[in-house]
Amino acid sequence: MKNTLLFIFSACIICLFSCSETQTQQAKTLLSASEFSSLIQKTSGEIVLDVRTPGEYQGGHLADAMNVDYNDPAFQQNIAQLDKTKEYFVYCLSGGRSSSAAETMRSMGFAKVYEMDGGMIAWRSANLPETTDQPKPMKSGMNQQEFLKSLEGTTPVLVDFYAEWCKPCKQMQPFLEKMEKEMAGKLIIKRIDADQNPALLQSMGIEGIPYLILHDGKKTVWNHMGYIDETNLRKELSNAVKF
Repeated sequence: MKNTLLFIFSACIICLFSCSETQTQQAKTLLSASEFSSLIQKTSGEIVLDVRTPGEYQGGHLADAMNVDYNDPAFQQNIAQLDKTKEYFVYCLSGGRSSSAAETMRSMGFAKVYEMDGGMIAWRSANLPETTDQPKPMKSGMNQQEFLKSLEGTTPVLVDFYAEWCKPCKQMQPFLEKMEKEMAGKLIIKRIDADQNPALLQSMGIEGIPYLILHDGKKTVWNHMGYIDETNLRKELSNAVKF
């Protein structure tokens, strides 16, 4: 009887460990930039998908990446032509579009789809290599020194790093514009397009958008990555700066 119970107990432990390990492996589809890069190098026959716009792609992308614009109405039609048995590595600028693209692909029967957490912003922040289809160098926008100089003055500056395709950014834009008018003379709100300033985001270690920085005088007094509603934003600003 003891031997039987011991056998059953051991079998259960092995089963639980095996199931847990399998679930962990299946769940690990959202990878950091370094994990994404490492797994691509270890995988044979993989396909890297850049789901940004053609303009973004030409500005700098992963080597051998295929460009399939997620915002293209024909995205699903284009994806349907791909081999579902292969492994796919999907990325965009910050992770929003690639997450939606990967979810769509899985619903279409693609079994192995990996996403890069933070997208090209995280990739560049990690100083990983990229290439370009254009003979001219990738647009870089303003550098960090120029950015800091633009914040000089006695009035606090709230900087909003955004992108035209970013839904949370668009949700925040109306109340940011309202606050800018209401607080004229007390607070300056600057909006910086992340797509137009990749080098600046890289130098500042910004890994996602929307990204807010409150600068007062010569120092940053508050920052926030991701969506924040108007009520909480006003609260954070009032706590950080005396208007």
